[in-house]
Amino acid sequence: MKLIIFKLLMATVYAIGFFMLAGGMYSAAGKVFSIDPTRSSLTLSGSILGTTVTTQGAGSLTAAYTGTIQATETVGTIQFTGQSLITAVTNGVWQPLPGGGAGSAVADYGGVANGGLATAYAAMRSILLDVTSPPVTVTSGQFSATNLTFLFPASATSAIDYRYSGISSGSGTKAATGNATNNVVTLATLTTVGTTETLTLTVNVKFAFTLVTSGDTIVNLAGQIVATNSAASTLPVLETPAVTSQGIMLAWNGPAGQFYQVLSSSNLLTWQTNASNVTSATTNYTCTVANSAANGFYRLLH
Repeated sequence: MKLIIFKLLMATVYAIGFFMLAGGMYSAAGKVFSIDPTRSSLTLSGSILGTTVTTQGAGSLTAAYTGTIQATETVGTIQFTGQSLITAVTNGVWQPLPGGGAGSAVADYGGVANGGLATAYAAMRSILLDVTSPPVTVTSGQFSATNLTFLFPASATSAIDYRYSGISSGSGTKAATGNATNNVVTLATLTTVGTTETLTLTVNVKFAFTLVTSGDTIVNLAGQIVATNSAASTLPVLETPAVTSQGIMLAWNGPAGQFYQVLSSSNLLTWQTNASNVTSATTNYTCTVANSAANGFYRLLH
């Protein structure tokens, strides 16, 4: 068994990837995507106390989103690992007050439901979502988003404030909790242009809340989240190396047109240059290094 270590250096050390040829082990690159609020928004639909929700005013049911998305990438897969901060941007001043009191205050969403015998107002505030998934296969820059789960983190202060009047009346506030599987057909995309990687997710999730009676309020959030990652996209993503008749074939993915240098060592102390100015017109890079030693260690410089 040969152990190969790729050490990624880009002016300073950013990451170390470990490879074991027999076991097929390789490293995953963790990335933080910044959500673009100019291209990211979710629209609310559903019901309040069993009656269809409508707007309190222009735009009261659509909010832009900002924050970050955490993901881990390997060659051909992406996984959403949790601890994302998908944060709604307040879109106006809506009824009721925090806690359900009479009056209006800034909120992320504001809806009203008029059932004839009663009118109910609800405002959602401090909305924060996370997203998780198992590893998902990425093919030609596209992947299925149906395995994504969106949730309200337990530590979040997301809340629904409500107030209703008519044949009966009441008010209060409820924590927004729970999780929902993404219900979409449209494929998500992961594309790279230059040094910028763009993640686009279509979102359609439904949460059920209890304000007065069990499950009496439905919140459906649907729209698109677009997030970018410029710094991490310049880091190569390593593939599992392979033993060939010519030696060890090293492979990695990176922005097209970059130049890399490959060095090797038998002891991690002294290094020799095996290849200089390895480049590619595509995002796929390869370099075959002759090595007959029992163990070989390799370093990739950019």
